[in-house]
Amino acid sequence: MKFRKLESADRIPVYELFRESLWDYMLQHGLADSSDKNDIAEELRRQENLYVHLEHTAGEDWIAEGRRQEILGWARSIERNDHLQLTHFFVSSAAQGKGIGRALLDRAFPLDRGKQRSVIATPNCSALSLYLRYDVSFQGMAFSFCGDPKQRELTSDLEIEQARVSPETLQTITGIDAQVLGYERRIDLEFFMNHQPSCLFHRDGQVVAYAFGSDGYAAGPAAALNPEDLPALLQWIEQSACQMQQDSLWLTIPAAARHAVSWALESGYKMDPFHEVLLAKNPLIKLDRFIMTQSAFIW
Repeated sequence: MKFRKLESADRIPVYELFRESLWDYMLQHGLADSSDKNDIAEELRRQENLYVHLEHTAGEDWIAEGRRQEILGWARSIERNDHLQLTHFFVSSAAQGKGIGRALLDRAFPLDRGKQRSVIATPNCSALSLYLRYDVSFQGMAFSFCGDPKQRELTSDLEIEQARVSPETLQTITGIDAQVLGYERRIDLEFFMNHQPSCLFHRDGQVVAYAFGSDGYAAGPAAALNPEDLPALLQWIEQSACQMQQDSLWLTIPAAARHAVSWALESGYKMDPFHEVLLAKNPLIKLDRFIMTQSAFIW
C-alpha cells in the first residue's frame, strides 16, 4: 500500500468511490432504500463545478492505493485564512480497520495546522471516533429540508439588492461571512458568486446579510448578522428556485439556526432523515445565523 497526492486523472474514480461509500452508509442506516436510484453520474454532473473548485484549491489531497493500484481511501482538506477544513474522507469497507484512515488524516488534516479546524461529518461512529482525535469537538448538527418552492410575499423590513459580480460586492460578502464564521474564505465566495445568483440585504443603509440562490440544484450559503433575518433570506432563496423552475428545493440548516428551522417547517418543508454532525476546534462559528451550502460537506 502507498499514499500519494491526488491527480486530475483520479477525479472521477475517486468521486465515484466516495459516493458509493456514502450510499452504502445510507443503506446500512436506513437513510436510503435498495429500490432507490443511486445515480452517481447525475450527482457528479450537479456537483462537478464545486467539486473541481475544491480540488484546485485544496490544501491537502491524498489517496491510499493498494498493490494493484486500486483506490482504498481518500482525504481532502481546504485551508482558508488559518482555517483547515476536512471536506472529503472515506476508506473502502474492505480496507477498514487497517490504519488507512488514520494515515490519510495525518496527511490531509495534520494536527499542527489550523488555528480553526472543522469537519462536516456523517454520524458514522467509526469516522467520528477518528475525527475527534484531530483537535475538533461537537458544535452542533445540521438538517436537510426538502420542499416545493413557492412564491411568497416577503415579510421583512430588509431592502433587497440583486448583487452585481464585482470586487466591491465580494468584499462586502466576505466581511459578513467573516463575522459569522470567524474566518475569511474569499476564494470560495468568489466561486459561489460566479455560479449562483447572489443578493445583499440592507437595513438603515447598511448591508446586514447576504444569500446565494439556487443554481438549479444547490442553494446557499447565506448569513445574517441578526439571526431573526434568516427567514427573509430563505424566502429569497426560494424565489430563486422558482425562477429556475425547480420542482423541489433542498436546504441545509444548522439546528442552532432556530428561526430558519421554524420557517422551513412552517413553510411545508420536510426534514430528511440524513443529517450532519458539525465539528470544530473553536466555537467561533455562529451557527444560529447561517445557512450552509447544500450537500457539499463545506460551510
